[in-house]
Amino acid sequence: MSVSVTALSAPARAAVAARVDDLLAQRVALFAESTSTGGTGDAADRAGNVEAIIRLEELDARISALREQLSAPEAAASDDDTVHVGSRVTVRFAEDEAPEPFLVGLLEQSGGSDQVITPASPLGRALLGARSGDSVAYRAASGATLTATLVEVAG
Repeated sequence: MSVSVTALSAPARAAVAARVDDLLAQRVALFAESTSTGGTGDAADRAGNVEAIIRLEELDARISALREQLSAPEAAASDDDTVHVGSRVTVRFAEDEAPEPFLVGLLEQSGGSDQVITPASPLGRALLGARSGDSVAYRAASGATLTATLVEVAG
């Protein structure tokens, strides 16, 4: 599922651009590995080439989607505590006592170190536009309606 981003913060833009660069490097390496250096090869070689072509198509699709995200305008700096794509939030779930930190955004924005709530997820959609102290309700995959309280918004 493609996520439509209306604006990206400067750090989010840098993270997505770095991910595009990484995927482009992976694409170049995969293409070089999959290009036959001569001869027709055996059936296993041709199967490997088919797998490489499929992986190249997947990389191209992901690169294209991320470039589309990069075409979004830069998010204006915000002094309020409204959740937007790229916000770091602290959320307390109704069934938990301890609040948990998350990044609301794209996986590429996290750098792999943060738990991510994507804006297209039910919780992500509920959090976008919310402010510190707000309680939000969202429908889980099981169909149950759950609630969470937004404890803090940063960025």
